[in-house]
This record gives sequence, structure tokens and C-alpha cells, in this order.
Amino acid sequence: VYDSGSFCFNRIVPEYFSRIHNGHYSNGSGCGNDTATERSMVHKYIIDSVLYWADEYHIDGFRFDLVGLIDIDTINELVATVRAKHPNVIFYGEGWSMGTELTMPDVTLATQHNAWQTPNFAYFSDMFRDVLRGCVFDDYAWGYVAGAQGLEEALKACFMARAGWCPGPTQTINYASCHDNLSLFDRLTQSVPDAGFAERVRMNNLAAAIYLLSQGVPFMQAGEEMLRSKPLPDGGFASNSYCSPDAVNAIKWNHLRNPQYAAAADYYRGLIAFRKAHPTLRLTTEEAVREQVHPLEGLEPNVVGFHLRGSVDDPAQAIIVLYNANKTPSTVELPKGKWNVCVTDQTAGTKPLLAVEGSVTVAPISTTVLTLESVAVSQPEPEAAAEE
Repeated sequence: VYDSGSFCFNRIVPEYFSRIHNGHYSNGSGCGNDTATERSMVHKYIIDSVLYWADEYHIDGFRFDLVGLIDIDTINELVATVRAKHPNVIFYGEGWSMGTELTMPDVTLATQHNAWQTPNFAYFSDMFRDVLRGCVFDDYAWGYVAGAQGLEEALKACFMARAGWCPGPTQTINYASCHDNLSLFDRLTQSVPDAGFAERVRMNNLAAAIYLLSQGVPFMQAGEEMLRSKPLPDGGFASNSYCSPDAVNAIKWNHLRNPQYAAAADYYRGLIAFRKAHPTLRLTTEEAVREQVHPLEGLEPNVVGFHLRGSVDDPAQAIIVLYNANKTPSTVELPKGKWNVCVTDQTAGTKPLLAVEGSVTVAPISTTVLTLESVAVSQPEPEAAAEE
């Protein structure tokens, strides 16, 4: 809270609402104080509040800032309580380990590494973010989409919802940008200054295609699809714009009048439509991922691919997803069959753009997605017709 000493709950019951150690407020949050969620009435207050917001305001998703400061008992009970009445509400948060000082022993906090103890709560995957765009603590570091080398195995793990802490696909929030740090396009502009605008758009779209087609829960910053930027009046870009004016923070809707920005938004729209059309991209257990999603071997450096066996309710018998972060095209051999190309470097969607057999060429800094349509089983003619 803004001022823990004068906060109303701490005035009613001094030093109860906040964690205090040796007379000092615990500051694992870096914000001056940490809330003592392990205390019974604070625990109750949080659960009652979330349920009230779901009941009265129909809020259907809750994102917890620094959820790693909250104990797992509080998280599990609030999820169960809310979903008993509102089963489709989603819960996720920042599961960083913050080093808070607890008020009692044997309390387990809701961090990424304890995710298996909060099975209905999801966590931001910082590994996914950093693989795509580069280390968050260095605004000039390259990620996979900018051409950084040696990230193929890490990308495979992220695509398959296998970041080291993650128990399964429903608990990983996959993303390239959010309100914290530079927007995706600003990060690319700053870290790859020699790249032209069109090349940075290709990198941006490659990042989007990775997290939107991976196993797990995709997340995007508002406006990312129209290449959101937060330029500062004196140069550079805002990385923490909570106190910046609208001139920095506003979504620039007029950018959609520019064909390059509009094309990026259309590309995102097509990727989302493709994901929604194929349940195979939305598996819910680690076992299903292990059985249905297989990395392709023998590809060029910085080229990563996957063969996905279609789920029973998927219109595709199989899907192949290919990512190429190189500045040169890459040709990939395909399994036997006639494959429909639905996503290329320029277009994304559910309608086949062309059909290929044998191999496919993936354009530089781009994604190619192919589907093998299910073979319809012919039905016998009715007996009456046969008699005729």
C-alpha cells in the first residue's frame, strides 16, 4: 500500500495487515511493504474481495501483481471459491520469488517454482519472454527473433510448455510484451538499430506467431498488434510508463491508416483465428503435449519446427509449425502427404494459401504453418440405392 503506517487496516489492528520483521516493514515487493496474506483475516479479506468483484461487477479474469508474495493457501482457496460460482474465471500473476519476510513458519508462497501446488493458477513465463526478445535486464540484448544464436532448445521447451518450473500448458502465460518494460516493437527498435522498419515488423510478427501458436495461454499487450510504441519527447522509449502522459501511453489508433501497421494487425488477427480453429494448439495436459507435439530434428541453426498430431476434434490430421529467425530462407523437408500452407511471412489465417508436397521454403525472419487435412471416411450407399 502507499503508506503502510497510516493504512486503515494497520490503524485498526496495528501491524497486522503488513509483514513486519524486527520492527521494520518487509520490503520483498520493492514498494515499501508486503501484505501478510498468511494471517487469517487478511486471507479472508482477499478471498471475499475477489468473490465480490466477480459477483457484482462480473469481472472474469484476475491478474495478481507479484503473486509470489501471496501464500498458496490463499491462492487455492480464492480460486476454488470464485470458480464454484463462476467456473470460467481465469487467474494468473507474476510468480517471481521476492524474498519477503513471513510472519509465521511453514508458509509456502505462490511462486513459479511452487506452481505444482497451485494447479489452477497460471504464471507469466519470463523464460518465454526472454527467449523471444532478449534478457529483460538488458534492453540491448537480442532474443531469438532478432537472430540471437543458440536458443533453439530453449524455444522448443517454451513452445511445448516445458519451462523448467511449469507443470503443464494451463499454467504458463506466454508473452512477448506487457505493461512492464519496453513494448515489443520499441525493444526491437532499440536492440536492433540497424534493422529497417519492415525487418523489425517481421521480427515482431515472428514473436507473435511463436507465443500465439505455442502450448499454453497466450498473452499480448494492448496495441502490440499495431506495433505499439511509447516514444519519449526527448528521445528514447518509456519502459515504465505508469506516470507518463497520454501522449506516451495512448494507443495510436490512427496508425491503422498506415498499410504497414494495418497489415501487422491483420497478421495477428489471422494467427488468433488459426489458433481458435485448431484445438491441437490448446492442449491442457503435459501428457497430451508429450504424445502430440514433436520437435523436428536436423533443421538449420536458428530454424525451429514442430509436428503436431491433430486432436480428434481438430479439422487437421496434423499441423507443422516452422520458425526461421535467419535473414536467409530455409527449405524444410515435409512428411509424406499434401500439405496446405495457412501461414506465411505475409499472411495468416485459416484458409489454405497453397498446397505443397515434399518440402516447403520458409522465408527469412518468418513463420510457416501447414496443415494436413483429415481424410473423410466414405459412407456406404443406402441399401435402397444399392438395390436400384
